[in-house]
Amino acid sequence: MSRKLFWKQSLILSLGSIVLVWLVSALSLKIENNVSKLAAEHKAELRAWGQEAENLIQQGDRAAASRWVNALRAEEGVFVSIVRVSEETLVDFDVEMHRSQSMELGRSVDWGIHLYHDNPLMELPFRDDDSISLVVELPQRMRPGQWWPYIHFALHTLAPLLLMIVISVLLYRHFMRPLQQLEHATRQFMAGDFAIRVGPQLKGRSDELAKLAATFDAMAARIGSLIQTQRHLINDLSHELRTPLQRLSLALSSGRADKEQRIYREAGLMQKLVEDTLSLAWLDNAAYKPEPVPVDIRALLEVIVDDARFEYPDRDIQLQVPDQQIWIAGSERSLGQACENIIRNAVRHSPDGPVTVRLIWQAGAVEISVRDQGPGVPEAMLDAIFKPFFRVDKSREREAGGFGLGLALARRQLESIAAGVKAQNCEGGLEIIIDRLVTVPPDPQQAPAITASNNCQ
Repeated sequence: MSRKLFWKQSLILSLGSIVLVWLVSALSLKIENNVSKLAAEHKAELRAWGQEAENLIQQGDRAAASRWVNALRAEEGVFVSIVRVSEETLVDFDVEMHRSQSMELGRSVDWGIHLYHDNPLMELPFRDDDSISLVVELPQRMRPGQWWPYIHFALHTLAPLLLMIVISVLLYRHFMRPLQQLEHATRQFMAGDFAIRVGPQLKGRSDELAKLAATFDAMAARIGSLIQTQRHLINDLSHELRTPLQRLSLALSSGRADKEQRIYREAGLMQKLVEDTLSLAWLDNAAYKPEPVPVDIRALLEVIVDDARFEYPDRDIQLQVPDQQIWIAGSERSLGQACENIIRNAVRHSPDGPVTVRLIWQAGAVEISVRDQGPGVPEAMLDAIFKPFFRVDKSREREAGGFGLGLALARRQLESIAAGVKAQNCEGGLEIIIDRLVTVPPDPQQAPAITASNNCQ
């Protein structure tokens, strides 16, 4: 069973989650680095404090420097001090330590400020003597990243929520649009639009929804065809019954001597018409598929031709079959009824000439050819003769007692066993060929006596 829809959804959600985590992490790190830097005016103010402290120390007025430190401490409410760092090695090191590698009392104003800790000590070394520095705790008013908690919340909560909403909407539209189209098509089909199809609207898809659409289209085609066929059958049946009913009514009201015989004839015609129509409707509705069994087609044709000769003793019906048995996969009932209808049709249209029935076997395949000596059929109607109630010459067909159902029934019965039937005009009449009959064991080993093909030879 295909799971393309599952894998597509899983891939989208997995990739979406990975992209989401990567974007949030990268943006969070970049924004955090940017907002952790001191503002330019605050850097300038801290450097001005360092310069002022250096000036006071260079003037040698330590009392003034002390007063200035205390005033700044009181004004800002932070720790402030001027300190000298002296390097005294108490333990020998294998590597020489430089001033830049040690003894930092605070952070440089160019460094970022950690947004999750308390305000750090800022160190502003003197220009002339970098062993002396102004050390001041960063005032709260200068602390960067005041908006960082809100930015952090937006990045880690609102942005993922928004992205997942977008992905959900896209997935919903991707999955629901075909279902909505299918629902719309179903409503149209219910309203009587049997030509509606969903497949053309889902071009490019090959997932479960596309298969569902294909199944719907197949169902719509099948049911639409059945409904249309039933409508045509009902209309045609009502039309065909009208004439024999009128004749029956006239026969009942007349005083002719052959009245009773006429009534029996018309009743028999109506019975056959109704039975054939019901058989055709059943074959269409039930999608009849008999279990294939080996059938001795040679013996079956011999029985059918013998029956036809008995029923039409004045007609010349010739049978040409191989000398050995030929077994095919099929249904004896379906094959028998189809062959009987085709042979009867040929006999009715060959009042003066012979009807030839041939069993052809070659290359492991079997064909049955039934050729009459009638007037033939116009080329444009060769396929139409297999439609219910179709007649090339309606007046002749009625006179012969036919209703245009025999060949339609034959095609349905042959289709039920996966066989085919076609018609072609030959010199001197019409030939109907039953093909796609496949041999099954026991299969004859000898060459058949007749190996002609269906090329009107």
